[in-house]
Amino acid sequence: MNFFRKFSFLLICVYIILLPLIPQEVVFKGVTVTDFILALIIFLYVINLLVSKSGRGSFKEGIIDFFTDKLSIFIAVLLGIMLLSTLYATDKGLALSESARFITYIFLYFIIKYEFNNKKHINTLLKCYIFISTVLCCIGIVQYFTGFALNKTFIRTYNAGVIRRITSTFSNPNAFGAYLILIIFPVIMLSIYEKNKNKKILYILLSMLMFVNVVMTFSRNAILGLGLGLLVLTLIYSIKWIFALGGFAILISFIPSVSQRIKGTVDLHQNELRIKLWKTALYMIRDHPIVGVGNGNFVTRYNEYVSKYSELKYYEYKSYPNHNSYLKLQSELGILGIVSFLGIITMTLFRIKKLYSTTRDKFYIPFYTGVMASFIVFFFMNLSDNLFFVPKVTTYFWLILATAEAIRYKSHKSHEQ
Repeated sequence: MNFFRKFSFLLICVYIILLPLIPQEVVFKGVTVTDFILALIIFLYVINLLVSKSGRGSFKEGIIDFFTDKLSIFIAVLLGIMLLSTLYATDKGLALSESARFITYIFLYFIIKYEFNNKKHINTLLKCYIFISTVLCCIGIVQYFTGFALNKTFIRTYNAGVIRRITSTFSNPNAFGAYLILIIFPVIMLSIYEKNKNKKILYILLSMLMFVNVVMTFSRNAILGLGLGLLVLTLIYSIKWIFALGGFAILISFIPSVSQRIKGTVDLHQNELRIKLWKTALYMIRDHPIVGVGNGNFVTRYNEYVSKYSELKYYEYKSYPNHNSYLKLQSELGILGIVSFLGIITMTLFRIKKLYSTTRDKFYIPFYTGVMASFIVFFFMNLSDNLFFVPKVTTYFWLILATAEAIRYKSHKSHEQ
């Protein structure tokens, strides 16, 4: 592996670790530090193509596969619609910005799948992911007991008392909870499958640490996601998980502040804002069913619709996001946008299922079985939040998907040879 390729892979590992740690406010020459690292990764990848014949060969094979593979065709179509929407979006800058962000996910996906797809690379990437998740959970514990770097907005008084809704290094508890949902079930499955005693204990402790952090976010979405994930694992792994599901329900009922948050899920008064936001999206879909209002432009057009329809108004809220990824996509990108997005979701679940069902690798079987539960829950959570559009969260969705696709691609190439 030449210098440019080695350095590029090292930077990907650095990017995985630093992305959630460095605040977006930290910039280098007008660009966030993590975006600068990502740009450098892409730059080194291009340089490698220029100096390495084997690199050019891998790139050519990757391009051919990308535009003939069903999953990546859906990805490419979604990107195409995003870019096209910049022509008619009210805020063209915002449409282009969100499209550019999606392009970065595709670059990361492409580079991992077609360039860094051997077992050593994949394992290193996943270990970096588990490592940074451990660090974030430790920060979360410290934050809960000390209030360290916690916005006062998330220190609230409920009937059960004052609680701190931890965010770790994320912007809000919901985002941190979603991040943890993506990793907790793979780690739980590793703790069950692992035969090495020391590693097993480590995975068990990490599972417990993540579980506690999810609960301490007091995110209704994430806590319900824990229960749904356990149900999914019951269905795809073992009926014995029904006891874990029952234990989870009992635990929640004994924590007043948590059970109170869960009960709020069906409280129409607490969900009034979200209901009005969803109704606003439906009005936009009705008015722009084919092409939508433009990528990212729900926020831009929100004030216009609130002014036009008084029943959509919620106090003095202005330029507010949608809180539903599916309604956001359909209102912004129209029918083709939502169809291509649902195509990505469908193909993703199909590929993950096939991977953990056919692989013989003792690490990949439990990890991607857990990923199946995490992805199903993550897709569910996007019904009440825009988690697909939170970079510190969704980057790890694309990372996991890229590693799964890299394993699949490498396996197919090996069989062809």
